[in-house]
Amino acid sequence: AIVIGEYWEAAAVVFLFSLCSYLEGRTMRKTRTALQELLEMTPDTATVRRDGTLQEVSARDVEEGEVVVVKPGGKIPVDGTVVDGESAVNQAPVTGESAPVHKADSDEVYAGTVNQEGALEIRTTGAGSDTTLERIIRRVEEAQEAQSPTESLIDRFAKYYTPAVIALAIGAYAVTQNAILSLTLLVIGCPGALVIGPPVSIVSAIGNAARSGVLMKGGEHLERAGKIDLVAFDKTGTLTKGETTVSDIEGFGVAAADVLSLAATAEKKSEHHLADAIVDMARERQTAATDGGATVAQADDTDVGRRSVPDPDDFDVVAGKGVIAHADGQEVVVGNRALLDDRDVDVPDRVADYVREREGRGETVVHVVRDGDIIGAIAMRDELREAAPGVVAALQDAGIETVILTGDNDRTAAAVAEEVGIDEYRAELLPEDKQSVIEGYQADGHVVAMVGDGINDAPSLATADVGIAMGAAGTDTAIETADMALMADDLERIPYAVKLSKATRWNVLENVGIAVLTVTVLLAGVLTSYVTLASGMLVHEASVLLVILNGMRLLRY
Repeated sequence: AIVIGEYWEAAAVVFLFSLCSYLEGRTMRKTRTALQELLEMTPDTATVRRDGTLQEVSARDVEEGEVVVVKPGGKIPVDGTVVDGESAVNQAPVTGESAPVHKADSDEVYAGTVNQEGALEIRTTGAGSDTTLERIIRRVEEAQEAQSPTESLIDRFAKYYTPAVIALAIGAYAVTQNAILSLTLLVIGCPGALVIGPPVSIVSAIGNAARSGVLMKGGEHLERAGKIDLVAFDKTGTLTKGETTVSDIEGFGVAAADVLSLAATAEKKSEHHLADAIVDMARERQTAATDGGATVAQADDTDVGRRSVPDPDDFDVVAGKGVIAHADGQEVVVGNRALLDDRDVDVPDRVADYVREREGRGETVVHVVRDGDIIGAIAMRDELREAAPGVVAALQDAGIETVILTGDNDRTAAAVAEEVGIDEYRAELLPEDKQSVIEGYQADGHVVAMVGDGINDAPSLATADVGIAMGAAGTDTAIETADMALMADDLERIPYAVKLSKATRWNVLENVGIAVLTVTVLLAGVLTSYVTLASGMLVHEASVLLVILNGMRLLRY
């Protein structure tokens, strides 16, 4: 432009490009550092108990196992476990929970959260760059850098589009000998809005989600989540609280206490949540019946419970069905009806009636078998999460189907499904069965999200189009591997995350539409001599600002 004497045009174009480049850069920095405020919440120093005295040291120098003291109103500088004191802690920076969470002995706390009421002493499990907050921020930064399918497509398109615009400009000059026309085509043909639009939308959404306690792995999963039309829920620990307790013990010709004692011995080495409930109940009964129970209570509950229950002579887990053990020369089987059928154990009518009645209440029942004869049954209940019915209704209102996938029996699954308002359920599923069910839904054309605890449901979470792990705060594996991770056990984050993903998908499409329409109209205006170099540049840069502002709306979604 300078060569042909169009100084004002040259200055206007350079100024507008520079201004837009500055605004683009500022916007991307703003969206990419959306979590900077969280980093600033982590204090630089920590008060540590060393050599019998309290010493103030750099938070990054606190070693694992050291005890950190946090006063009321202070910020917690490390990840750790409460060893003394009680308080309410604001965990919003990490988990997105709006209400403070009560913390007492043995509860986990996270760096960057705020102690509100009482003094806490915390045994450190992670400090410096090894805290949950730091891992979240690293994962968010990586997710924001990763390209979504739309971004990758546009980059591939630009690789061919840019040379085509240059060729068009040269061709126009060769035909018309009009340098202004050629320069105008070259400048306004730049796909600025097309290239900047999708990244701003994706990065804004990921930053918003992270501040709300939802960790997105990247733009690819965010875009895919925007297409979800079916959400599958695990039951235990997802729709329910995962805090299983024994609700009833029935003996058939044997005292209930003996049934519990025998079942606890068989289940002692099992890591299943039902086994924990049985062993805990046996511990409580023994503690209550023992003189000097106060002495027992002063020790660590879990250790005492495990010690007070005898070890089995041998122990074998039958996945999804129960356990088989031997103790004092007796074979003890604790499990569901499927395990009894496998072992040809006859189930009397009165046992079947008891099991049917308890399962009709939404409880889970295990049979206790000694040397081939059923001597009792233990019923267990896991309370439903209060938010579950509302969450299911919100998803259904958004046009998303819901289903329960559980290893529990049919009657219990039906009772829970009815209580939360889910029409479809699949019961008595092994982990590999859940995986097959999800593959079946996908084969029918559904885009499936699976919600689980990230451990027992690993195969189905991996198979689903979007795997959503709950309660990932403090869980390295979930933070690093989940497509989407809810930092807290907050079901209400699921409709938010799905709706945010859908809003992001539409936002990306809007930005692409604005960019393509602007370039099309400008090119037509240039070829018909209605658009000049400066006016075309002004409209072009206005479209860039428009898609930036549109994308940034997601920061406040």
